[in-house]
Amino acid sequence: MAGLYLHVPFCRQACHYCDFHFSTQTKHMADLVDAMVRESHLRLSSDPRWKDQTFTTLYLGGGTPSILPPDLLEALVSGVLTAVGQDASDFREVTLEANPEDMTKAQIQTWLGLGVTRLSLGVQSFHDETLAWMNRAHTGVQAERAIRLAHDLGVKAMTLDLIYGVPTSRDWNDDIARATALPTQHLSAYALTVEPGTVLGTRVERGAEQPAPDARTAEEYHRLCDAMAAQGWSHYETSNWAAPKPSQGHHASQHNSAYWSGAPYLALGPGAHGFLDSTRYANVSNNPRYIQAIRQGTLLDQREALTARDRYNELVMTGLRTAVGISPEELRRATGVRPKDVDGEAWTRALNRGRLVEHQPGWFRIPERDWITGDQVASSLFAVD
Repeated sequence: MAGLYLHVPFCRQACHYCDFHFSTQTKHMADLVDAMVRESHLRLSSDPRWKDQTFTTLYLGGGTPSILPPDLLEALVSGVLTAVGQDASDFREVTLEANPEDMTKAQIQTWLGLGVTRLSLGVQSFHDETLAWMNRAHTGVQAERAIRLAHDLGVKAMTLDLIYGVPTSRDWNDDIARATALPTQHLSAYALTVEPGTVLGTRVERGAEQPAPDARTAEEYHRLCDAMAAQGWSHYETSNWAAPKPSQGHHASQHNSAYWSGAPYLALGPGAHGFLDSTRYANVSNNPRYIQAIRQGTLLDQREALTARDRYNELVMTGLRTAVGISPEELRRATGVRPKDVDGEAWTRALNRGRLVEHQPGWFRIPERDWITGDQVASSLFAVD
């Protein structure tokens, strides 16, 4: 079973902190959609292993897929599904990333008609001054109205994104309260990261901006953890919470959960990254070059053959970001080694210091209080030269 990811690299405007591949030049949308459909055929014909995969989740990300006009979105989805020989009804989960300013009644009904079952909403904050500082195109009230509209129109699963550790006057408690008061079933929250080459990165480099202190970022993260726990939400991954689903577990993202478990995923579009068996590829992050190459029948990507050590390190990193954690025996079956074989002292030290705990027989995780610095624990267990 595999995931299918479509990277739609268009945005109305550039968020000041974002370093994902996107373009605000939208006049070539139709050409890009055509190229993505063509890429789906090229991928399947160039590597027959993809034809043995059953795709169980579909995720439209970006960029901003909700910016696509209905006819182009329909052409993209139907074209790719024809290539893989599946229907939208075959998927356990079909997610579309959307911004509040795109969420009209007509658009939402179009998405539902295409088989979308889940919306991932780029809210980031409900504080208007903070949204303006980020260069977001919506207001807090607009975000609330859009979410309630989607709920009223029958969208049964919605997740919203928030960003913490922002150096503005935003009241983090207010953002949490407004987010949890909405009819959503999932929340993702990420620390603001200053990335080189972004507007924010340039401002910080010039001394015109100062990032929030690390202590404030950590305090806001723990405050969110406490608030979500008080409401009974499942903190199933470092940055993700799922609302309880009576008698059915919880509303975790099935597509993203597959990433963290090391499942294969076919990714299409400029800047998209895909993975199958021990091979990872990354498409060129340039829309014109991508379109030109695909028209010529060429996959313009960089590929990496992962070693057993690479897979071990990745599975440790992603596993320790989750509540499930890692199993030394499962790691051995997948990669040939266990953590104590790689560095017995580091493994014992993490256990003795409480940085790792055995939460069920044979499975170890990082305690929630340490998740914000969990990557340090994971990296201490890496296999290195």
